Amino acid sequence: MSENTDTTHTVSESADKIVLNTAVKRGSETRDQDKLKVKVKGDDPEETAQRLAQTLDALEVEGIAQTLRETQPE
Repeated sequence: MSENTDTTHTVSESADKIVLNTAVKRGSETRDQDKLKVKVKGDDPEETAQRLAQTLDALEVEGIAQTLRETQPE
């Protein structure tokens, strides 16, 4: 009696080998904190770090944290 078995292999691999995560907190009190999570992916460490820095700079220039803070009820 022969047994017919199928094997399925799933490969989950990203082309990006470097993932940088950061969380930017604003405020010091428990109920007075805003938190932004930023994730940047890439293959080259220097380029990925530069993209993270550019993203954080852009968030500051555009005033994203302040805009989010103003959407919350007082």
